[in-house]
Amino acid sequence: MEAEGAGGGGFATVELEGGETGTAEPTEAQTRIAETDEYRLSHEYYDAYKAVKGFLSADTEPPQQSDLDELSGKLKAIARRVGQLRLFSPNEELDDVSTADLKFLLVPSLIGDVLAATRDFSERARALRQALVCWRGFAADCQRLGIAHRDDARAIDRNPEDALDPATKRDEKIARHKRAKELDEQVAYLFKKKREVFGDEFHWGHGGAFDEDMERDLILKLLGRAVASAAEEIASAEQELPLLEMMAARGGPGAPPPQRPPPAEKPFIVKIQDKAECMRLYKDMVFQCPYQLPTMTLAEAADIEMEEMREREERKATQERGRRAEEDDRWFHGDRYGSKEEDEEEKKIYKDRDWDDWKDEHPWGSGNKMANIG
Repeated sequence: MEAEGAGGGGFATVELEGGETGTAEPTEAQTRIAETDEYRLSHEYYDAYKAVKGFLSADTEPPQQSDLDELSGKLKAIARRVGQLRLFSPNEELDDVSTADLKFLLVPSLIGDVLAATRDFSERARALRQALVCWRGFAADCQRLGIAHRDDARAIDRNPEDALDPATKRDEKIARHKRAKELDEQVAYLFKKKREVFGDEFHWGHGGAFDEDMERDLILKLLGRAVASAAEEIASAEQELPLLEMMAARGGPGAPPPQRPPPAEKPFIVKIQDKAECMRLYKDMVFQCPYQLPTMTLAEAADIEMEEMREREERKATQERGRRAEEDDRWFHGDRYGSKEEDEEEKKIYKDRDWDDWKDEHPWGSGNKMANIG
């Protein structure tokens, strides 16, 4: 799985492992999207966006996994087509992006939301990893264009190992919740205005009383809200992934719990009713040998020591034979006869030279601090 800018542009798309999630061959919708123009792509995106909002709404029943797979494949086809049409460039700024194209920046975020809604526990860990790539790519695009709030961008870029203290984490969550609530109210107001003009709040475009500035403001607020949501979802997914991996290591959600070790046996108590028997036990416990009794005879101990000595001698003899063989092979085999004497003579010469140099640098009496130089 890797994130890349499709077509060399500034739009983040995602290549999933093993092709589309849950589909072996491209569906009819994906094939149609792959050949459509920008105008028809807006209509396909309208249907997909409406389906995502319907699936992820709290008022509806949880979607089936097959529906999520189909929607994920459709959104990925849209993302791929957006990259092929080169609607975005890494060199352009926010003001350079047209209002008609701005809505397509939401596609990676929608893909991540759909993947994170996967209900199949055997595939959920892989889907969450892919969703993390989508959310991070989407946040990078928004951060590059200056849409993402700096606190949300800082939370997304933070290393999972760099944990915040509880007070700072609480303040960050409260500030994000207030910011998200304010954005939700503004988005709801603009959707209401759009519904009054077009009769459909998910209709992309402007006209009549709903001008282009209102359309652009709506999309920017949707992008900002999606970045705030991505910060929360990324933190949640990073906490859930280790639990899913642990569950998979245990055999999945349907596996029986691990067996507990048997409890330790409790010490038993023997009650002796006969006083004479009790006194006999006391005598046996008191009148015992004051030292530890031997567990073997002297002859057995001597045999063990002799065996250990023989083993030591054998190891020593083996090491000595190996040393002699190495020395013979080094100095006396082949045409190197006499090399050992030459080497020893050379070492002696260098040692004498070093000693002479040391004496030249330290004349007699130079270390005498009492200045008694004789």
